[in-house]
Amino acid sequence: MPEPQAFVVSPKEAGQRLDRVLRRRYPQWGRQAVGRLISGRGVRVNERVVWLCSWKLQAGDSIRILQLPTAKAPPVAQLDPIWVIYESPELLVVNKPAGLLSEGTRWGQGSNLLDLAAGCYGPLHLFHRLDRDTSGLVMLTRGGEINRQLDAAFKAGLVVREYVALVSAPWTLELEGEVRTYLARHPQRRDKMTVVERGGKRAHTRYQVIGQRGRRVCLRLWPVTGRTHQLRVHLAHLGKPFLGDRMYGVVGDTTERLMLHAWRIKLPPLGEEPERCFAASLPPEWSPWCEALE
Repeated sequence: MPEPQAFVVSPKEAGQRLDRVLRRRYPQWGRQAVGRLISGRGVRVNERVVWLCSWKLQAGDSIRILQLPTAKAPPVAQLDPIWVIYESPELLVVNKPAGLLSEGTRWGQGSNLLDLAAGCYGPLHLFHRLDRDTSGLVMLTRGGEINRQLDAAFKAGLVVREYVALVSAPWTLELEGEVRTYLARHPQRRDKMTVVERGGKRAHTRYQVIGQRGRRVCLRLWPVTGRTHQLRVHLAHLGKPFLGDRMYGVVGDTTERLMLHAWRIKLPPLGEEPERCFAASLPPEWSPWCEALE
């Protein structure tokens, strides 16, 4: 077993967050690994366990790391053909792996699906996106008429999207239900959404419990609307955040990835194209429920 890492906070690092100092000192671990390390109580500050990523450090603080994270995987260099679910002259449907951005950020850091796909297929539009840590179906288009058709279909509620997710057991709510709220930006964190009583945008999700295996419960989810982080906020609002959710989950959750997968998309007839249904194969984490899901 590797020996624990230890260091003393320098004057230049004083006043900075614990997670940011660790990420700068150990860039090979990655943001998610550092977050899991801290929330999993794997870091001590002056021999005191600290599980808040935002903990402010002081010069001279003694840091001891008890569990060494696995180094992050190297950036994805090209689109893997196995990701492609469907290809036509105007539409590309891809099974995005967890950990890959849907599109580039304003900082231009890291690989992203849009650029990788464009490198193989030429200029494309990202019609809709998934959070980096969500896996599953993403649609890219050539733009023009297909975008107008898809946009009209989404606004009319004719596109059916289905997700699968894992939460912690036990499930104490109704086995089937709906969540209807209004969502707005969090007042303190602009990268986060929150449920509000007034203002915000209407958000509607349907869910169904598939079953429980050990300490995990499997859900099917249908977002009726498409708000930012909608499914993640709605399940956290129910008190059952997705396993592996660093933003809306519980302190101490050390699940390796966000357990949310965009499984199916059903499109209505568009122009001369008939109704189409696409499915992204389920990741191994969902294997105990595959028979029930099919």
